[in-house]
Amino acid sequence: MSIQAPKDMAAERAAADFNIEGLARLWAGGDKEYEIQQRAFEYIKTDPMLVVQPPRNILEFTRDEWREFTMGQIYRCIQIFQEESDREYAYQIARAVNVYSESFSMRFFVHESLFRNVVTMLGNKEQQKQWVEDIDNVRVYGCFAMTELGHSSALRDIETTATYNQATDEFILDSPNITSTKWWIGGSGQTSTHAVVISQTIIHGKSVGHNWFVVQLRDKVTGELMPGVRIGDIGKKVGHDGVDNGWIQFRKVRLPRNNMLQKWATLDRDGTYTPAPSPAVMYATLIPERLSLITVTTQMIGQALTIATRYGVVRRQGSMNQQIMDYQSHYAQLIPAISFMYMVKSASKTIDEQFTILTAGGDMDPIDYLNHMGDMHAVSACLKGLTGWYSSEILETCRRACGGHAYSAYNGLGQIIGDWGVMTTGGGDNVVLLQQTARILLHRLEQKLDHDTYPELKFKSSTHYMLRAKEYLATPVWPVREITDAIKNLRLLEDGLNAILLNSIREAMKNGKSLNDVLMDCVRVAEMHCAVFLFSDAVNKYGAPLAPEGIDKSVYSIMHRLTSLWGLHTLHRYSDQGFKEGFLTPQHVKSVEDIYLESSKALRKQVIGLTDAFSFPDFVLKAPIAKYDGNIYEPYFETLLQAPNSVGKTPYHEKYIKPLTERPGQN
Repeated sequence: MSIQAPKDMAAERAAADFNIEGLARLWAGGDKEYEIQQRAFEYIKTDPMLVVQPPRNILEFTRDEWREFTMGQIYRCIQIFQEESDREYAYQIARAVNVYSESFSMRFFVHESLFRNVVTMLGNKEQQKQWVEDIDNVRVYGCFAMTELGHSSALRDIETTATYNQATDEFILDSPNITSTKWWIGGSGQTSTHAVVISQTIIHGKSVGHNWFVVQLRDKVTGELMPGVRIGDIGKKVGHDGVDNGWIQFRKVRLPRNNMLQKWATLDRDGTYTPAPSPAVMYATLIPERLSLITVTTQMIGQALTIATRYGVVRRQGSMNQQIMDYQSHYAQLIPAISFMYMVKSASKTIDEQFTILTAGGDMDPIDYLNHMGDMHAVSACLKGLTGWYSSEILETCRRACGGHAYSAYNGLGQIIGDWGVMTTGGGDNVVLLQQTARILLHRLEQKLDHDTYPELKFKSSTHYMLRAKEYLATPVWPVREITDAIKNLRLLEDGLNAILLNSIREAMKNGKSLNDVLMDCVRVAEMHCAVFLFSDAVNKYGAPLAPEGIDKSVYSIMHRLTSLWGLHTLHRYSDQGFKEGFLTPQHVKSVEDIYLESSKALRKQVIGLTDAFSFPDFVLKAPIAKYDGNIYEPYFETLLQAPNSVGKTPYHEKYIKPLTERPGQN
């Protein structure tokens, strides 16, 4: 084998100045979570129903093989849930399969999260009692039928109709034209027995808005389609081949009145309709879908960064035969991306706690729910926007960082890139979502400046900086002269970012142009709002110079440094905003860039420890160039030798090659 590569990997791992396992335990959520996670990975590694065993390679699967294997994974996980008495361990096994296969992750997520959340968030207690146990035990398998061929997630324009027939006490569900076809519905193509369907609701000949309905699609025993239901598979996609996205059309499908979910809106037998207190509650189920992007980001982008980082420290090139990770073009792009992973992971606990307050386990107070939903929508929408786009940049950076070997499907990056593509559009287009966040920010700032009002919430809002809006806006120039002072006291850096952000929001308010004319400005404001939220949340946890009791000092120190780097990254990325507003001077901008690059370089020798702490086993990464021990070349070559038709005589030689080359000639 190549002797130098494993030596380089070992030296890089030894260079970490923090407890790698300690950081891995923090990443996993604690000691108990880490240990169960490691057991789960060991469990699935040799289970042929959960992980493809050599010499087969999942990266060579056809669409049909992906579809069947992914459903087999789901079936096996349900078996484990039924057999395993330790529910937490069974859950971690499913989580480990999630990490191994993004197709499994999405296909099962549609059922156990999207489908289930609609029932628990929008169904009344009787409806929850009717459906939730069967959902949890997979006696029914559900999908989430929202988007349409002609309307995607522009819900105001959806065309599927549910018309109430008072005489029979039923709704008639119909797809009146081709553009009303439910489209991209994950799980519907081959699997789902039921769907939650959003439609225009017509009562006494009048449209009363949107409601969600539980609709049976297939017979639970035979798998045959129910009367009036037409379904087909969407077919070949760029990624997620294991997910059976489908299309659905309804032809006068009859539904009992009680199949309309009625936690917020109700319909009596006599046709008396009581609407939801706000139409927005019907779309609130999209919030957890967007928040799920946190998990997807740390899983998928974390794997890509691990591959690029490990390859970068064992590949040597250049006149001095140096590790390619030593080039600024490598570390100055990859290390801030690694810090982003830790910021997103850190914020996930905060956001989960906020979402728990919002939903109260399905027993939410209507007033609390409506008061908090706007804030949760703002943070979930901008989080999806920032993570979607920045992660796409990171993936391209990782691809380039691995050179030509990234073009090989056997090194995993191509699969991750294909699977990731939907994340920038599914669940709402990023531009639209960021625009919606910007509207909320504009309204909040206007209320604070004009009326000195700010909502009372049960959690610390992502817009908490607006409480000091007048103070920030009254500061014409950042008073920090030496950027190193803001590194020593991260609250100074936070204040500077908040001031730039508020000035940007105010500029969007007072320019007098239409919202479309400042659309890109609004998008950037919302992006920055999310980046600053991630930083502020991490500063609250890791901003102090000394570690609190109960956390490994070396782990706290590296998290403090990563927090600082993310703050610098955010200030560097949006420094043009501060400069245009006059808040940052040219010297500020130049100094920020210098310190930012210096801080990235200072973390150069920590990259293997930082990505090791993500805890992705080799069989999950599926990339020979990212082997944990650094021995990349022999396994890579062996992977190719195991591929079908890798060696031997060309099967079409006689048909196409021989007739050309057997002709007489000079050679």
